Amino acid sequence: MSISLLPFQTKASLQIMERYQLLVTDKRRPMEYMGWPTPFYQALASLTGSGKTAILADAVALMRATMPLEPIVLWISKSKAVVDQTYANFEPGGKYAHLISEFVTGYLAEVKIAQIHDDTQALLLLATVGSFNQKSKGDGKLKVHQKDEDENDGALWEILGERKSPGAPARRPLIVVYDEAHNLSDQQTNLILELEPDVILAASATMRTPGRLGQVVERLKQVGWDDTPHTDLEGSPSRCLITAIRSKEPVEAGLVKRQIVLGGYDTEMETTLNDMVEEFQLATVRAQDLDAGFAPKAIYVCRTNVSQDDGTADNPNKPFNDRKAPPILIWRYLVESKGIPASEIAVYCDLKMNQKDYPAPSDFKLFSGGEDDFNVFSEGNFRHIIFNQSLQEGWDDPACCFAYIDKSMGSALQVEQVIGRVLRQPGARHYTDPLLNTANFYIRIDSKQEFPRILEVVRRKIAAEMPDVKLDGYSDARDRRRARLEPRKMLTVPEIHIDADEAVVPLSDAIRAIHDYTADSPNVRGAGELTRAVQQVGDGSKPNIQTVQKEHSNRVIARWLIRRHMQSRYPEAAKTIDWADPKFEAKVEITSIAAQQLRDDGERLVDTYLAHAELAFEDYNPYVVSAAMTKPDVMEIFVNSGHDGYSDLNGPELDVAREIDATGYPWVRNPVNGGYSIPLLEKGESRRFFPDFLVWKDEKVFALDPKGGFLLQTEAGRKLLAIRDEKGQQRVLVRFLTEGSWSNDTMKQTSKSGFAVWRMTTTGQIRCTNHSSLKEAVTRALESK
Repeated sequence: MSISLLPFQTKASLQIMERYQLLVTDKRRPMEYMGWPTPFYQALASLTGSGKTAILADAVALMRATMPLEPIVLWISKSKAVVDQTYANFEPGGKYAHLISEFVTGYLAEVKIAQIHDDTQALLLLATVGSFNQKSKGDGKLKVHQKDEDENDGALWEILGERKSPGAPARRPLIVVYDEAHNLSDQQTNLILELEPDVILAASATMRTPGRLGQVVERLKQVGWDDTPHTDLEGSPSRCLITAIRSKEPVEAGLVKRQIVLGGYDTEMETTLNDMVEEFQLATVRAQDLDAGFAPKAIYVCRTNVSQDDGTADNPNKPFNDRKAPPILIWRYLVESKGIPASEIAVYCDLKMNQKDYPAPSDFKLFSGGEDDFNVFSEGNFRHIIFNQSLQEGWDDPACCFAYIDKSMGSALQVEQVIGRVLRQPGARHYTDPLLNTANFYIRIDSKQEFPRILEVVRRKIAAEMPDVKLDGYSDARDRRRARLEPRKMLTVPEIHIDADEAVVPLSDAIRAIHDYTADSPNVRGAGELTRAVQQVGDGSKPNIQTVQKEHSNRVIARWLIRRHMQSRYPEAAKTIDWADPKFEAKVEITSIAAQQLRDDGERLVDTYLAHAELAFEDYNPYVVSAAMTKPDVMEIFVNSGHDGYSDLNGPELDVAREIDATGYPWVRNPVNGGYSIPLLEKGESRRFFPDFLVWKDEKVFALDPKGGFLLQTEAGRKLLAIRDEKGQQRVLVRFLTEGSWSNDTMKQTSKSGFAVWRMTTTGQIRCTNHSSLKEAVTRALESK
């Protein structure tokens, strides 16, 4: 199943490509030495779970389309598990295969010399750093550094450095992608730079550039590049070395969890585990009730071969039930006390066992951490995983919602390093129950004084790297239980979806109007460029940078070009197109007239979709108000609210909530992400509208929002205010409240005093009424006419 890129992802990959173009066309581009210009460097800083692999794959495809020869991509990772996972995603049928459709994908160790020489076919090779990380290549211990006696062409690493066939005028571009750049060592860097790459893309939240790579970056800085993250406008690239994605974007897109909750327990292991398992079981039930499509999972992070009692070495020469090693004690508690099937539990650590004299139970699944073990473990779909922080990179299961961390007896385990394991959001969407949108941590500590320090360290990490993820902490288990408020009664709202039926015919007409470039040779060609350095030998002069015009640049499929553009504007529109039309098979050069026309066609298709799509009610599967998470100590109690109270209301919101409560009608505070939402029919990164409040009156639901005034002058805002069912009835009425007095004619504020209520008349006009008090405004907002 392939995935569709989100607007923030296509924006990031386009920014990387445009910055690459900025460097390769810069006459001031520095040189490493004769024939090798300083490579383009870009670090991608983004949250775990935000789609770094997809962004980098799309960026590689975009850069390929601008290059004069078909490139080679060397995609490397520290972990074999990550490499295998990436290969599975890239090979035909994989979820990212369509992003790199012009590339042949394979493993570096299996590549043929002829493939490296063939500059007419883009090539993507995957490898672990261990497959080439050898200090002395002359030792010949690694295959890539061994000379192939049969082909007599030299070592693979050397051929990759040359990457051109005999007699070819230029070597192929080389793009190096390292998706765990924080692990990059000096030796690995030196070996990579021996290949003289043209591009280095590093997925890392930190700007760590060891050894010679740091020198490369410094040379780029000397010609105006810097490492202060900056977001570019499309078509106006900056000389920035980092593409940083705001945490808000993957959070709002549902790719990562909405909040992190830490609980500190200075008590015995069993009490901590009991609380987590109870919450785990509740989450399992709620996932089933909501047809969430996943079963929650939990991880247990602890030390391995020590005694849980006193921290001394645990003796493996004892019967299994006499052992005191934490992994064994956790396993026994889950199986014997909580009734969890042993088949759902995996122990993944270097636990010492004497299987001959003191064997473990036959259903005790122990994985020691070998590469084959990881593959077997991954296929097991275990729901409870016990490990000692050495679980291989590559295991980042979105279904993981719970983590037990044992920091007792002075354990050096770092809570902040485990957060990424639990951050991804299952199903890439937030659910109505906040428990399924939360990363829940249960931390066993020696004393309560230790917990505030842990909480502060995590808070600093959250503030620096993911400020849009909420963080809560508690040291009393009762506070955690009190924080979850079930609804006082069942309240439902009709769901609203996009009805694109009226767009089908106009879209078909628009597609017919797209020119067929399959037989249009002149317009599909564009001017390519080859940048090279010419160095006079022996006179000590600086190299002369020359840009040579070539007849062609690499070609891309029309379908890829149009669909990618549509996804960057409004992803839902791309899903309505019949991409089987033969005209989408045309291959065009990225700098051609045809390519620009096809991008314009994509823009028109999006405009056509948005102009004819409407919002419609669903008569089945209504939204059901679920539990709310609060902070009991600061929660305000209400009389008529759907929950006992709320704690996340700011000043203006609290004022509105009090006035709504005073009307006597049932109402709820609607949470962002996981709450009730309505699709927004406009281009941009905001895909859904979450009203702040929902009020039930006279068999209608009023969606009140005191912050939605910015939508008033957009077509999306008009459609929000005009939602009607097939009988012309308004079942959900959207009302915007804005501060001050406003003019109907100019839609501008005329006075800062009072409040205005915005609605749409039966004639389709947006009108406001001005009120001297918030009470009057709320009362007016809850009127149907």
